[in-house]
Amino acid sequence: MIMKQKLALLCGALLALATAGWAQNGKPMTLQECITVALRGNSTLLNAERRYRVAGTDVQRARAGVLPAMDLSLSSGRFRQGSRTRLGDVLVGFDPVTGQAVYERRTLTQAGFSTPDHSAQISLSVPLFDFGANWNRIRQAGAAEDASAKSYAAARQNTILTVHQRYFGYLKERQLLAVYEDAVKLSEEQLKRTESMYEIGSVAQGDVFRQRTQLGNDRINLITQQNAVRNARSLLNVAMGRPPEAELEIVDMETLPEAREYTLEEVLKVAVDKNPDLQRYKFQMRSAAIGKSLARSAFLPSFSFSGGYRRSHNEFERVYSGFDKNWNASAGIDMRLNLFNGFSDKATLERESLNYRIAEEDYTDRLRNIRLEAEQALLSLQAWKEITAINSDNLNSAQEDLRLAQERYRVGAGTLLDIINAQTNLTRARGTLVRAKYDSMIAYAQLKNSMGTLEE
Repeated sequence: MIMKQKLALLCGALLALATAGWAQNGKPMTLQECITVALRGNSTLLNAERRYRVAGTDVQRARAGVLPAMDLSLSSGRFRQGSRTRLGDVLVGFDPVTGQAVYERRTLTQAGFSTPDHSAQISLSVPLFDFGANWNRIRQAGAAEDASAKSYAAARQNTILTVHQRYFGYLKERQLLAVYEDAVKLSEEQLKRTESMYEIGSVAQGDVFRQRTQLGNDRINLITQQNAVRNARSLLNVAMGRPPEAELEIVDMETLPEAREYTLEEVLKVAVDKNPDLQRYKFQMRSAAIGKSLARSAFLPSFSFSGGYRRSHNEFERVYSGFDKNWNASAGIDMRLNLFNGFSDKATLERESLNYRIAEEDYTDRLRNIRLEAEQALLSLQAWKEITAINSDNLNSAQEDLRLAQERYRVGAGTLLDIINAQTNLTRARGTLVRAKYDSMIAYAQLKNSMGTLEE
């Protein structure tokens, strides 16, 4: 056992080193590579798999209820008794008329003694009939195992969804960082132009102060975004089961993957058949329904066959030889009926009824939330298409507006405020496009997760 534990720790350490160093070899990780690492190292998923395996052992334990049970016990020891004095019935004669034995109560003294004591015993118990209680236990454990399997599938899909969300979130924050870096460069260039124009007397000193303020605000936005990038990287590392501070480079996705268009009705139809959360609640309902049948059988008798064979003697060799002597055996049919146990069986029946209602309500609530998730994802995807079309024009207009504002300011026909407003509009348009792009990728992953098809 100790050797197995050491081996498991060694494998875990090697896996951690391997996953931690994956992105340090100069090769950025793709989305699929990140998912592969997460499926091996995500703690929530690993524990979900272990709980599924635990449920499998419960099935094995339940099957033991319909199989014969056999026990063997061997013992060898020494029996020692000290001297003692006690009152006892002693035969003193026989009645001459009736012939019956006559006893008197007298004080008996017995010397202490010590003797070897050896025995061997084998016993057998076979369940015969219990109104299906044992078979219901097997069925209930099987339903619980199926529910655990769907719980593991749900955890696996949620892990993949989390990687999608954090992968695209990391890309979004990095792209936004580039937007704010460009904003700082534009402000720095404009500050240089404004200072040069002030030196030759073309603009007032107030314009220099205004542009310095704008540059400071842009630098603050840049610092905030740098922190957002680091935080997004840490979140993705944690989702993959890696240290938050691990180095991580990922591959950008310049073009969106082709997304199939769905209607809300299509999403819900697929979700009912494939969403693992919904399937899990169905199996939990089944387990509770079987549990109610099992609880009712506790009010009925159960029958079993039992038998045993025992040998004993104070001499060791006579226990394990001469099998025609020094033995006793028993066999019979046992009936067990619980008459009263403090209303425990009644409470068990009520508990299983409540468990069924809980699973049924969970199913209804999850289906309701899937509908909400699907509506939000579909709206986000539709918004992405509309925003892309609108923002392409906005971006071109903002770039041209900034160029014209700079030109007017250069010739003295415009104000610095025009440039600042144009620059702000350009930064906003770029940021809007970046957010819409990656949020649509996240929305599509959420849509497929709601349907239960994220791995397909």
